[in-house]
Amino acid sequence: MQATPQEYYQHLYPYQKLVELLTCNGDELANIEFALEGDVYKRYLSVRSAAELRAAVANFPGIATVHFGAVYSYKPSSNPRLSVPVRRVLSFDIDLTDKAWLELGQSGVTAARCDKAWPVCAASVEILKRLLKEAFGYTRILVVYSGRRGAHVHVLDQAAMNLCSEARAAIVAYINGNASKDDLRCASGVRQVMVMHGMRKDVYRWFRRAFVIGMGLFDGCAAREEFVRRLALDKYESLTRAVELLKDDVSRLDTGKEVWECIRKKLVDMSAVEPWVIEQLDCTVLAYVWPALDENVTRDIAHLTKVPFACHAKSGRVACAVDADAVWEFVPGLQAPQTLAWDQHAMDAALAHFHDGTAPGEETGAVEEAVEEVVADVEDLVANARPQPRPGNQPRKLRWKRKQSPLVPLNYD
Repeated sequence: MQATPQEYYQHLYPYQKLVELLTCNGDELANIEFALEGDVYKRYLSVRSAAELRAAVANFPGIATVHFGAVYSYKPSSNPRLSVPVRRVLSFDIDLTDKAWLELGQSGVTAARCDKAWPVCAASVEILKRLLKEAFGYTRILVVYSGRRGAHVHVLDQAAMNLCSEARAAIVAYINGNASKDDLRCASGVRQVMVMHGMRKDVYRWFRRAFVIGMGLFDGCAAREEFVRRLALDKYESLTRAVELLKDDVSRLDTGKEVWECIRKKLVDMSAVEPWVIEQLDCTVLAYVWPALDENVTRDIAHLTKVPFACHAKSGRVACAVDADAVWEFVPGLQAPQTLAWDQHAMDAALAHFHDGTAPGEETGAVEEAVEEVVADVEDLVANARPQPRPGNQPRKLRWKRKQSPLVPLNYD
């Protein structure tokens, strides 16, 4: 069966699941902004039910896609005196075209090329998930394939939704793979985040298995030369000869796996003379592996994002939810439902991952009640532990002992 976008949105789109997701924290559906894109563009749409949203989309001329936005103080409006955005899902956009080394560009963006590059997206999702959990304590995470060239990651924790635009910008700045001054590698600050969260071994493992071996990163001479160029070691006189030998070796080796082992070994040897070259290697690898995020998508509390399970206009694929714990196993060309050759089994399998990230049997309200109980217990303990007056108002004796600093050099080998 083949379905047009109009038929998909009228008969196949999971409106009820979308409403359940966007209202999972108790927000009023009527206060959530929707936008419709087709022959024209319509913002500030407000609906009161899944059926009302279905009718609005089905009757929209030339419907191409649907967006969702912030939760407003009242019915969404462009007039700040009537209603203002007060909270929004914390969303991240991972776009493969932001990785220049993939050479996708606009002319090179095809479903097949993007499918081959999915491991780049998977690595970015893995890193993003880990930092969201470890650095910020967020756990309710939804991963959505974009339909062609990337993924969207949505965080539905209450604390995340309540963040202001400035706080959202700070989170992106912490996570994002910012470039070095020469735009060849990631900045040293990105490496510090990697080391601090103990991710160096994972990053190198993903680079070797998924990029070098799986994607054949170093199968061509141009990609080998590009990696060595990004290292930018030849501007140091002490390494001139070693770099020339490295260039010669990587050009004549047969396989990409051999090239990577050669690069890694030779830089370890160079580090005996110039220890900083290992940091240079780290930052170069990170330029390939670390996520490059669209700051605007995350920062602005009033930003619009395509709804999960939107139909991609060019690829004909559905932007379906992905198992957040198995992003490496996801195969876009096989598992994403396609309107050009509809498979309801593929749709049903993807819908199983379309949820707000709450663990089975764990309701949001129950978690909040548990937190309130803990806070109340702590307050009782503090009240009962108030110091009693000392007999005779004797002066308190200060007893303290200097402690050894817990700060020690991080071992990331």
